[in-house]
Amino acid sequence: MRIDMHIHTSASDGTWNPEQLVGEVKNKGIQIFALTDHDTIDNISPTRALADEAGLFFLPGIEISSTLHGHLFHILAYGTDPLDTRLQQLIKENTRLMHEKDDDSIHTLIEHGYNIDLKRYLNYENDITRGGWKALNFLIEEGICKDTNEFFGGVFNELLSQAFPTFSLPEKVIEIITGAGGIPVLAHPGVTLYNKYRLEELLEEFYHRGIQGIETFHPQHDEETRRICYEWALQKDLQITGGSDCHGDFIHYRKLGDPEIYVEQLKVDKILKKL
Repeated sequence: MRIDMHIHTSASDGTWNPEQLVGEVKNKGIQIFALTDHDTIDNISPTRALADEAGLFFLPGIEISSTLHGHLFHILAYGTDPLDTRLQQLIKENTRLMHEKDDDSIHTLIEHGYNIDLKRYLNYENDITRGGWKALNFLIEEGICKDTNEFFGGVFNELLSQAFPTFSLPEKVIEIITGAGGIPVLAHPGVTLYNKYRLEELLEEFYHRGIQGIETFHPQHDEETRRICYEWALQKDLQITGGSDCHGDFIHYRKLGDPEIYVEQLKVDKILKKL
């Protein structure tokens, strides 16, 4: 059975609504899929209902932000109880921090001489079907940048950095996920966002903080990264997952169903019990 365990919708920074997502999943011949929006569960219920109607197997998920040694790390949570109070508080606070960072980034640009009308930004209504986030889309419309590459590498750079907020420590996020009945998985440990760590050291760090799985198959993982993650997770008897990290049309190099993954390639017995 073909599977994709990492997909985003317009509830966070993707472009597809639940109807579009389920339609695309079915067209791709994917039989099992997970919705893992950033720090929100807003589209879980409608996606589950549509997946049931389409005869697809659906995994409820969340991609939760955490901070370790001043760096951002994402933890995938599969099969949590959406009504769990501590989980709801955690993702609500993470969302608040990200919205606050949006506003702070605009204030920073104004302070550094950018010709930006603050009132215009505050009144700006972000179109969630574009993907991304409010500050990015506002700056694109203002002609200050044209995409995420110019946002992070042009407007915000080494001289004018745009740091992520300080979120909860990974061990707290992991404890809340497990307390809500879910399984915590370290997302894409081989992406360049984490390249300040040796891969094996990063995996060990998160193992000692309670992670229960590793996202091994990801479009930004090369064969060597996949091999290291796979063998390490097997040795530790952890779940081995994979997904496209698709954001609809927002991130062009992350396509639904890429890499092409089948259940037999993974080790997801504990997660599939959450179906």
